[in-house]
Amino acid sequence: MTASPTPPVEVGRFNHAAIVSLDVERSVAFYASVLGFRRTARPAFSFDGAWLYCDGLGMMLHLIHDAAFDPTPPATKRLNHLAFRVDVDHAKERLTALGVDFREKRLPTLGYRQLFLLDPDGHQLELGEWPEPEELARLPFPTPQPPG
Repeated sequence: MTASPTPPVEVGRFNHAAIVSLDVERSVAFYASVLGFRRTARPAFSFDGAWLYCDGLGMMLHLIHDAAFDPTPPATKRLNHLAFRVDVDHAKERLTALGVDFREKRLPTLGYRQLFLLDPDGHQLELGEWPEPEELARLPFPTPQPPG
């Protein structure tokens, strides 16, 4: 008889993402005015930062000040980004009215529209019209084949 593998850790909903900021107050203003986050209470850490919450999103964004942070964009923008589900038409109107630069793309295979923009520290944000993650996880994508 083969022993069963140890089950994985049981996790709950996504709690927060933490990103570095050169200017926390500038980032708080951006996330509040562009995406509707609001500042919440934060423990008295030994470093500057802010905790933000967006009603309806069910998660927090933690901004952590780092004066040595290098906002130079990475070689590829496919790395380290935050993605939020939005009504793309409404988001385009609001971003345009706010003077926020963005570019629009379509998700390969599925055709969902996506908007890409940068926050004040150069972090890439993706705004898209995709279905809920539970639905995306059930889609029948082709199984990737090993190279060669």
